Amino acid sequence: FQFLLSRMMSLMVSYSMCHLSHTWDRSQFPCMDLEGFDPEAIDYLEGTSAKQNVCMQWIQRLVVENSRTGVIDIQAPILSRVFQEFSIGFVHMVDAYKISAVPFPFMFAQVVWIMLAFFSVLVVPTICAVGMGAPQAGIYTFLIVFVFWSVHHI
Repeated sequence: FQFLLSRMMSLMVSYSMCHLSHTWDRSQFPCMDLEGFDPEAIDYLEGTSAKQNVCMQWIQRLVVENSRTGVIDIQAPILSRVFQEFSIGFVHMVDAYKISAVPFPFMFAQVVWIMLAFFSVLVVPTICAVGMGAPQAGIYTFLIVFVFWSVHHI
């Protein structure tokens, strides 16, 4: 059970990372070997578009089957918590995909760039007006502008 479950989880994480990176090249995100899987099941998985959904269903089915046979001897409330944690993890993966799929608005990026440019120009006289000496004003100005531009380029 643990052998197959760990491989299923590894496969699901690999496909989830492929989905997040918008590529289905699994060689970029390797997983554990597929020993113990039915070759027909792997062929089905390779042919479907919802690979991580299929992996999640396989994991849930594996847990249910092993719960029924007594391999997993836990009470129903604890088992329901296991499924709840699976669901929460899957929802977080879907949310991460939404963030990666929606591009940053171009107009907003341009406005941020213009505001940073104005800030870079206006911070020098503002720091000097505070009454600092030239070396301190230069260091503070450089640090502030550098940090803001670095955050912008992340």
